[in-house]
Amino acid sequence: MNTRVTAAMGIAAAGALFTGVLAGCGTTDAERNEALARAEASARPAPEPTMTLRPCPGGEIMRMDPAGTTSIKPDCFDQAVAEAIAEFPEPLPAGTSWLLETTDFSDPEVRSKQGDISIADGVQDTMVAGYWLCAWMDSYLQALDSGDATGQEHSMEYLAKYTSLPAIQENMVNPEVFDASVIAPAQAGDPAQLREFFKGDCSSFLRSVDSSR
Repeated sequence: MNTRVTAAMGIAAAGALFTGVLAGCGTTDAERNEALARAEASARPAPEPTMTLRPCPGGEIMRMDPAGTTSIKPDCFDQAVAEAIAEFPEPLPAGTSWLLETTDFSDPEVRSKQGDISIADGVQDTMVAGYWLCAWMDSYLQALDSGDATGQEHSMEYLAKYTSLPAIQENMVNPEVFDASVIAPAQAGDPAQLREFFKGDCSSFLRSVDSSR
């Protein structure tokens, strides 16, 4: 609790400092908002996973495959996800926790069914980005259905960042198609495609441990 209060006070103080400095320099609103965003990001604590993650035997997440390529050890995938969450550059909506579902590759029954699979480095980053997308879609749709225009606008600011995330830039094929078919129509007032995407691709999303959604 004390950490949260301190962080909030730090953001407020940094925001006041930036506002005072920038106002004296005759800066634009866009420059002032960018400065405030930087101040908030620097004061924000590093994100941590909320779900229970299985330990990585030996502590070494990566391995060299017989073909000479580097991949994630299947029984260390949870730790790769934990690192991806810790390094993720954007926040979740208020009241939402990191609750990704991962496969227990340490389970002998799972391993016998899956075999010796290879998990490419980057899968964990894309998975975390996908969960973040679902979280902000959920936030947007809640605001939409309750008539909260400010909440819609706030959520859309984050949704519009999805295809510019490093993991998506690196791993998503044709991100501009997603923007044009899902994000842009919602920005223009037609959220039908976004709602359909959420129903299909975010069907297992839970915003918190106590949530039915």
